Parts: sequence; C-alpha cells; structure tokens
Amino acid sequence: MSEPTCSASYHVLKSDPELNEPPALLAEDESEADDDEGTNKSPLWKALINLMGDLEGTGTLALPYAISQSGLIAISGLIIIPFIAFYTGAILIDCLYDQNDAGERVRVRSNYKQLGEACSSRYSGTIVSAIQLIHLFLVASLYLVLCASLATGIFPDLPLSDKFWMFIAAAVVLPTLFLKDFSQVAWLSLINVIGFYIAVVTVLSYGITHHLSWNPIIISVLDIESAPVSLAVISYSYICHSTLPGLEASMENKSQYRPMLGLAFFFAAIIKVIFSVFAFLSFSPNIQEVISNSLPMGVIRTLVNTSLILSVVFSYPFLVISIIQIIEDSVSEDCFSLKIPRIVWFVGIRVATNFLTLLPAILIPHFALFMAFISSLTGSATMFILPALFHLILKKKDLKLYHYIFDILILIFGVYVGVVGLLYTGKSLFKTIFHDN
Repeated sequence: MSEPTCSASYHVLKSDPELNEPPALLAEDESEADDDEGTNKSPLWKALINLMGDLEGTGTLALPYAISQSGLIAISGLIIIPFIAFYTGAILIDCLYDQNDAGERVRVRSNYKQLGEACSSRYSGTIVSAIQLIHLFLVASLYLVLCASLATGIFPDLPLSDKFWMFIAAAVVLPTLFLKDFSQVAWLSLINVIGFYIAVVTVLSYGITHHLSWNPIIISVLDIESAPVSLAVISYSYICHSTLPGLEASMENKSQYRPMLGLAFFFAAIIKVIFSVFAFLSFSPNIQEVISNSLPMGVIRTLVNTSLILSVVFSYPFLVISIIQIIEDSVSEDCFSLKIPRIVWFVGIRVATNFLTLLPAILIPHFALFMAFISSLTGSATMFILPALFHLILKKKDLKLYHYIFDILILIFGVYVGVVGLLYTGKSLFKTIFHDN
C-alpha cells in the first residue's frame, strides 16, 4: 500500500523550512493542525447543503424529457439509481479507511489518486485522478455555458454573444473562489439550492394551474428502445462522487457521513420524482429536452431563467474548490524547484482554475454535446465503475458474497450506461458537426 502523500498546500506553502520530519510525525502535526482549525470544519447541515447543491443541479431539468422517452422505465430509474449512487458513494469513502492493529478505523487515503495507487500502480492513480479532474473541469465549464445560454434567453435583444456572457459569468464567480473551505462554501450552496427550488416551484406552479389537461395514461408502460438514453440522463443527474472524498474530509464528525449522504440522496430523489412526473404531465406532448424551454415567453420564463442563473453561479464555487483541493493533494514538493509563497499559490491556483474552466467553454464548438460525450465515460467511471472496483480490490478480505454480486452488477451497469451514453452523444455530436459543415 502506498503512503498517502501530503498536499501541495503543506509541501509548497508551509513556511517552516524543516520539511524532513518522519512521515508519522508529519501526520501527527497535521492532525493537530486540523484540531486547531476545527472551526473551519463543516457540521452535518453544511455538508448536506453542499452535497444537495451538487445533486440538485440543472441536470434535473432534463428528467421530464427522460420520462417522455421511456415512461415507467424512467420513473423506476429515478427510484432505483439513487440507491445505487448512495451505495457507491458509501463504499467509495469506506475504501479510504483501513483498520489498525487496535481495530480502529483510520483514514489512510485521501483521494481517487491514492485509491488507484493502492489498487494497482502509481500510473493507475494518475489515470484515475485525471478522469476525476476531467469530469469536474467539464462540469464547471458547462456551468459557464449554461449561464451564457440563460442570460441570452433573458436579454435576447442585447447585442452580446454567448462567449461574452461566458466571460461575464467567469468574472462574476471569480471572487467566490477565494473562500478557503467547504464550511464557507456552504453558504453559497444554500443560495444555489434556494435559487434552484424557486425555479422548480415556479415550473410546478405553472404546470399545476393546467392540471385539468393532465393525462396519466400517456406515461408509456414500456419503451425499451429509448430506455438506455433515459437511464443515462437519470444517472448523470446523480453524479457527485468526484467531490465526495473532499466533502467527507471537511466534516467535523466523519461518522455522520453516511447519514448525510443518505439524507442528500433521499431529498434529491423525492424532488426529482415529483418534479419530473408533474412537469411531464403538465407540458406533454410538446415537452422540450430542458423543461424551462417549455414555458411560454414572458415573466414566468424570465423568473425561472434568473433563478437558474443564481443556482448555476453559486454551484460553481463548490466544484472549483473541489478541483483545487484535488490538485493540491496530487502535487508533491518535488514538482517545484523553489517554494511558492502562500499568497501567490492561493491566488494563482484559483485564477488559473477559473481560466481553465472558461477556456474549453469558449474554444470548443458544441460544448454541451462534447461535454455530454466525454462525461458519459468520466461520469459512469467516477459514479459506478471505480467505486465498485476499489471496493472489490481493497476490501476483498471483508466482503460477503452479496457484496461481490452487487459490486459486479454495478460494474456491468456502469459500463452499460457509459457505452450507451458514448454512442448516443457521439452520434448526436457527429450529426451536429456534419450538419454545420
């Protein structure tokens, strides 16, 4: 088993020049530092709000369309997939821990990279970390694209391009990246959740006023042909696993991680099922891929788009600070010939990460489709495939037969969702590029 590496924030930024202490002593010093900074740790409710802000994202807006494609299969997926996501989120964090000689549970790993190294080799850790970072970077970039698209919908008469709106969005969110930890980010996540729920309630309220036109019979009983795409859309709306190691590490009481995870997925599942079914009944048969586009132009649509911009803007800091923590945990002292001053690293990595999320959004044509294509691989890997693999390899001595069966079934399902997503989004991307040419 490879020893956990210290983060770059320790190696590069620590002012004490004596960095040659034994690993055990360093670990003890860092533990004491954590105790001293206990006020920066997140209580249960802050961790819950951060995770709900990640789960209750704009992917929820595509779920009514998923129901329109495969009916009861999609509704079943909305109920079953969060249980799978909860399980993989629980075993992922469990793999960060081992038992010591006294039988105590000790956190011996910090991130996906160290999990990959413990399972195979150093290069496996690098590959796993790259998958995690690519997924988070693309999602953060997509948030800037969504901001631009929503802003264009609110101000269609302004002579501003989508790229200009992306620059504005990146500039607006930059100051929020100077928060130091998830405990502070939780307040922004709370605004994110409130903004999202305003949009959801507005859409539902508009739909309920048209309840006389509801016809539950139109929910198809079985549509095998469209089911794979619907399951891929539903799975994407529950992807949060790349952020879970950092979120768990930020908690005051890590024994509350599983209850927090369960509450987050429970609330997310309830909201997604109610919203998806009601919105589908309200806007069928002319339902759009993003449900807000089914609203008529006017005050209601403007309110929804404004609330969604609020939600997207305040979702961005949680993702980017997760990225920064992963980079710091992955960068070693040997990568730098000179120590970087604390303030230079703190400011520089935030500005650089903000720029690197803006760059693909501006440069890559049809970015939303491109992101969907890549995340079919990275999303299914971080949510299904890697947690199940880590569990099978690192906990093999402790697993019961049903664990093996369940983990293998999740592996198969993850590969299936990834391949289907790649084929479907790849086909759409190819058609779009070919049409433009």
